[in-house]
Amino acid sequence: MRSLPFRQRGVGFAGWLVLILVFGGLLTIATNLFPHYMDHRTASNLLDKLSTEVGVATKNKAEITKIVSNRMNLNNIRGFDLEDRLSVNRTKNGTELVLNYEIRIPVIGNLDVIASFNKEVELRD
Repeated sequence: MRSLPFRQRGVGFAGWLVLILVFGGLLTIATNLFPHYMDHRTASNLLDKLSTEVGVATKNKAEITKIVSNRMNLNNIRGFDLEDRLSVNRTKNGTELVLNYEIRIPVIGNLDVIASFNKEVELRD
């Protein structure tokens, strides 16, 4: 009769279970974060294109916010509160748009993943 090997080779059931749980958790977090990163990328491109348009810098904050809001709706970004996230700053060089916000995604219980986004664009006259 053969004796058992001195060292076990490979991963046992408990090891596979831990690997599946870790990679499954990371995959879940990634799939929850991906849409927010895509929305921010779309919003960043929208602000970049807005910065190249002539005459936008002379509009007031309400008009600029309405333009950005309409374009976000066109690009299927919904439920995005621009009043708190978009600020229009008048500087000596012109008008600056700042899109600054955080997203919290609950993972388990009181454990959250926080993603911070910031985009600054200078408008041309």
